[in-house]
Amino acid sequence: MININCIAETFYNCCNIPIKVICKNIDKIYTYGYNEHISNMYPHDLIKDALCKNKNKSFKLSIDSDTHYLILKECNVHFILGPITTNCDHKDSLIPYKPINCFTYIEDLLSSIICDSLNYNLSFKSYNTYVKKSIEYIHKNYNKDINIDILCDYLKINKSYFCNLFKKTTGENFSYFLNLFRIEKSKILLATTNLSLLDIALEVGYNNQNYFTIVFKKITNQTPSQYRKKFTEVDNKI
Repeated sequence: MININCIAETFYNCCNIPIKVICKNIDKIYTYGYNEHISNMYPHDLIKDALCKNKNKSFKLSIDSDTHYLILKECNVHFILGPITTNCDHKDSLIPYKPINCFTYIEDLLSSIICDSLNYNLSFKSYNTYVKKSIEYIHKNYNKDINIDILCDYLKINKSYFCNLFKKTTGENFSYFLNLFRIEKSKILLATTNLSLLDIALEVGYNNQNYFTIVFKKITNQTPSQYRKKFTEVDNKI
């Protein structure tokens, strides 16, 4: 069974965009990133009307020229993403800013989280308890100092046994799995924020920008700057 709550929480933790999940009768299921201010500006009637009229799987609802909501229909529920402003100088600092060229990426991110959750639920059940706990540990602590010694001490398991077990279960060694997870997190920050490469490296658990760049290029065949440039070029054309 898919965990809608976990999907919504993961999405918000990835890009800090408020998210509301509502069922078909427009009743709220979950919200993340909502405070009193965001809740008060939520256009309940407009969104309800848009959901009734728009049959597309995903669409954008613009409240004004600067403020938007992205709406996706997945897993028999509606994911309401926003508010989002496309004006970096918007007077309301509580509304997250994202360039309009990132909207497709944001939608793809949510779809990817949903897909990963489905696949994760199918395969994770068969994982050894130690492997499950190690992956959960990565998800919660990827931005901290993690190595096999620290993890094995946490799990109270022999290091050699754990390495063999993790490789046999996941098909990847632990270090590569950790790096892959960190790089995926960094891609989100590169595409949706203006953080420096050093700040992004620190944010995802690397204390050295050069090493972050080396790992990023090894996994993606491009540097972080080259990856970010794709989004910048699209933004400049709009």
